Order: sequence, then C-alpha cells, then structure tokens
Amino acid sequence: MRRSYWPFGFALVALSLLFPWFDPVTTPRFNGLNFPFAHSAYFWPRHFVFFSYGTAAIIVAGLGFAAWWMKKSLAVFCAGMLLLLGGMTFFLQITSWEPTWLKMALEGGEDFQHCYHLEVAYSIPNAVVRSPARGLIEPVEALTERFSAGIASLGSGWICFCAGAIWICAAGLYQMNDWTRLKLVLPAFVVLVAVLGALQLWRPIAAERLLASAEIKETRGAFTDAAKDVHRAMAIDEWQRLQPACFVHLGTLYQKMHSPDRPEILFSRAVVLQSRGLTQEALFYYGQAADGGDPQVRRVALVEKARLASRYAGTLYKEGGIGEACRYWLLSIEAAPDKINGFFGAGRAFHDMADYSAAIKYLEPVFHKTSQPCLLADIENDLGDCWYRLGHPDVARKYYMASRKLHDRADFRALKTLTESYYR
Repeated sequence: MRRSYWPFGFALVALSLLFPWFDPVTTPRFNGLNFPFAHSAYFWPRHFVFFSYGTAAIIVAGLGFAAWWMKKSLAVFCAGMLLLLGGMTFFLQITSWEPTWLKMALEGGEDFQHCYHLEVAYSIPNAVVRSPARGLIEPVEALTERFSAGIASLGSGWICFCAGAIWICAAGLYQMNDWTRLKLVLPAFVVLVAVLGALQLWRPIAAERLLASAEIKETRGAFTDAAKDVHRAMAIDEWQRLQPACFVHLGTLYQKMHSPDRPEILFSRAVVLQSRGLTQEALFYYGQAADGGDPQVRRVALVEKARLASRYAGTLYKEGGIGEACRYWLLSIEAAPDKINGFFGAGRAFHDMADYSAAIKYLEPVFHKTSQPCLLADIENDLGDCWYRLGHPDVARKYYMASRKLHDRADFRALKTLTESYYR
C-alpha cells in the first residue's frame, strides 16, 4: 500500500505544473513553471522561469518524496503544507498582491462575451457553444467579489496542485507513528499562514476601510478629507487604480469642491452620460479625460472608451449598420489596441462589406490576443471565407481544416463552405 498508492500525490503535483494555473478567457494562460513570484509576470509567458512557483514546487516535492521514501513522516507532512502554502500565495498574488492580472482576466471575460454574442448574431449554428467566460463577466466591487473572480480565473493545474499537496499531507499522516511533534508543527503552520495571509491582504482591506471612511466624510461635507482618503486607498491598493469607481468618486468630490475641470471630473461626466445612453457624448468626454494629463486617469479612460465603442458597435451591427459599426470598432482599436473586441468586430464588418483584404488585416492579429479554441476557430472560419472569396480555395481549405481541428462542433458554416471549395 505504501509503495503503490501514496506516491501518486507527488506525481499529481508534478503533472499539475504542465496545466494552466491562471486560465482567463482571452489573456495569456500561465502554469506553475512560467508564473514568477519574485517579480511581475510578463504579458506573454515564457516557457520556463527559474524563480517561479513551479521551481519551488519541484524542489519541495522532491525533498518530500525523498522524506517519504526514508519514512520521515513529519517532513513529508511539512512538504505538503508548504505546497499548500504556495497555492494560497499564488491565489492571493492574483487577487490582492498583483491584481493587474485579475483585472485583465475580467476584461478578457467581457471581451469574450462581446465576441461570443456577435458570433451568435452572425451564425445561429454556433450558438450551441457554451461560453467559457465562467464568472469573469460579473462586476467586481468588494473584496469578496474579487476572490470569486479569482477563483473563476484559476485553471485545472492549480486545482491538481492543491489536490496533490493534500495527498502528500495525507501520506505523511499515514506514515506517522508519533503525533507529539505534530502538535508543535500544526500551530507553527497556522501562525505562518496567518502572517503571510495578513501581509498579502492588508492592502485591499485597508483600501476598503479608507473608501468607506471617504463616503462617511463626504456625507458630512468634508470633501477635501474624503478626496485624500480616496487617493490614499488608490496608493495602497493597485486594484483601486485600475477601477473606474475611484475616479468617478474623485470627480464627484472635485465637482462639489468647485475645482477646475480636472480629468477626474471629465471622467465622471463621461460615466454619467454613458448611463443615460448618450454614447457619442460619453466617448467625447472619455477622450477629454484621457488627454487631461493624468496617466492613471488616461489608462482607465481609454479602456472604458474602447469598451463603450465596442458595445455600441455591436448594437449597430445587429441593427444592420455595418459601416457605422466598423467605424466605432476602429475607434475602439485606436483607444485600446491590446484588446480583442475591436479587431474581431472590424474584421467581421469588413468581411460583410466584401473588403476581404482589410478583413484579413484585422482578423490575423486576434491570433496573438487569445488562446481560446472557440474564438480561434471562428477566426479561422472568417479567414477561410475571406481567402475563398478572394479566389484562393487552397488557402481557404487550410483555414477551414484548422477551424475544425481547433474546435470540432456544430459549425455548419465552415463545413458547408469547406465542401463547396473542393468543387470550385
């Protein structure tokens, strides 16, 4: 039993390093081997990073396996607990310590839903595809909602890793004969988890308290003190600098203080106009806020401008205004060229307007912006259509076959055109 069953926990930990740990919808996937803990992760993950969670896991799991082989039960249990601690640290890094990736995952979920609904409107057979966006399309405000979004962005590799770590802990307990030292080790691990968790969670908790304090001071008329609390919250927690809510709050406070037209005021005005359905006016003020001279406001304003332009373009597209929709998708690309919405929509619009060369130009960059098979299959379909219409059936067949290989499904549009291309 000892030699045939318990070692699978170590094998599960090793196998988990090959599967995604961070698995958002359109942003890059990371596994334990290429997500670093010593510095910020690169946008496009490298194949292997030495100072990564995977490296630490290999070392700890290897030592744990050696301890298991020599029947050092307490050391095996400690190895499993250290691996679980690494899994917790990875989760808190995404949600609290380095929330840029969680924000990108949420934006990717919204981008995917936009493209998915556009595809449903374009081709009914593809509507049977189940969206993999999971919980990454819900609005996130409180810290608990942040944790829910973080859980939705975790991949199968992280789950397997934690399961393997628990298995290793169980292997250590199975070998253990003397439980005396365990009574000393367990409290030590509890203290260690509490200390590390506090170090990673104090920033978002402190920021939430400052924002609550700012609201109380605003109701009392202390607008200057309230603005200081909002700025302090943004300085402490990076997540608040990525969210529109704090800039809207600052814009409201500056308006009450009768300050000159600061970029936060322009941003707040754009949000109000957007809520009233005045899209063109909102886009104008988002642009004005982005040009106001504040780099933090500019980053958030351009993202919101791109998102609003893409949504409005999708509405126009469904109503039949393809040319006007294409114009707003191009505006979205200009505001946020790293997002997928504008390229997907503009490529589809140019395809419908029979400008196939332009469609290819805007569809091809999508391959570098997502790794989701269903979206890539749609892009392969569209590129196949474009090359087929341009009189290159051989090239078109390669794209159609790639689409079927990427995501074999009830994709009658690709199958029908693929069959026709053989008779051309």
